[in-house]
Amino acid sequence: MLRRITADDRSEAASVLDDLKVALAAAGTELPSIGIDWNCASATGVVLIDLGAAPTSVVVKLIDVIRDGVRARREQVQPWYPSVGQAVTLDSPVGAPLPAQVVAATRRLVTIRLDAR
Repeated sequence: MLRRITADDRSEAASVLDDLKVALAAAGTELPSIGIDWNCASATGVVLIDLGAAPTSVVVKLIDVIRDGVRARREQVQPWYPSVGQAVTLDSPVGAPLPAQVVAATRRLVTIRLDAR
């Protein structure tokens, strides 16, 4: 019965494990004793991925990869959403920049009013 209940979880764990192995290989490393803890799944219904033991050199490589990923996420440019009433400047291909003011803004559309010159 428990086996039937956990069928989706076991399938997901196998897929996640495959994805992890591919990601580790892309990073130039592997965890030598990685696997799914089927005994825990059979006894408790909780499917765990066992990362196992790894040599220090592998753990150092994983630390570097994780740090690089965290750094890359922090450096991602966040989208800019102007506020109503905010002064903005539009670049003009033929002349000086154009001063304007935001009169309405949603995530998809910004309405501005060009300031009179």
